[in-house]
Amino acid sequence: MSDYLSSGGVQTPDILRNTPRRAEAPSSRDELYLEGYGRQFGEKMTYSVGLTYGLGIFSGGFYGAMLGVRQGGATSKLFINSVLNSSTRYGPALGNQSAIITMFYVSFHGLISWLRGEEDTGNAAAAGLLAGGFYKVAARSWQPVAKYAVVSAGVFTGLDTLVRGGHL
Repeated sequence: MSDYLSSGGVQTPDILRNTPRRAEAPSSRDELYLEGYGRQFGEKMTYSVGLTYGLGIFSGGFYGAMLGVRQGGATSKLFINSVLNSSTRYGPALGNQSAIITMFYVSFHGLISWLRGEEDTGNAAAAGLLAGGFYKVAARSWQPVAKYAVVSAGVFTGLDTLVRGGHL
């Protein structure tokens, strides 16, 4: 068996002879983007899910803090404990839930847009409906599935309309 360390290294002259080839700059605007103008799927997923998770944690934590303040405590330590317990109970729960529904939405929206070949508000409504329903599909009853589907369809369609109108 030969010594693998003697087969090559940084000091080997072959490495110095291979000069890297310079990449050519794109010659037209069409070559700048992978599949057209706008954000790509991975960027949409990362941005949307991260933003939704952060907003969910903040909103849920604020709601929990208000419940903790309302509940109160006999001493200042119990009061602070009540506020912190309520904040950490509702914040992560809302953050996780909203991030998962958003992840489903972005996936379904990309799939529907690819299948239809169009970018319109109908894609947002259908993707929101599927995302909310898919999130609660394991529920024992169809009532929560329908509620989540309708609410998420309304929220995502409204947000899509605001973004397309330039208001957000």
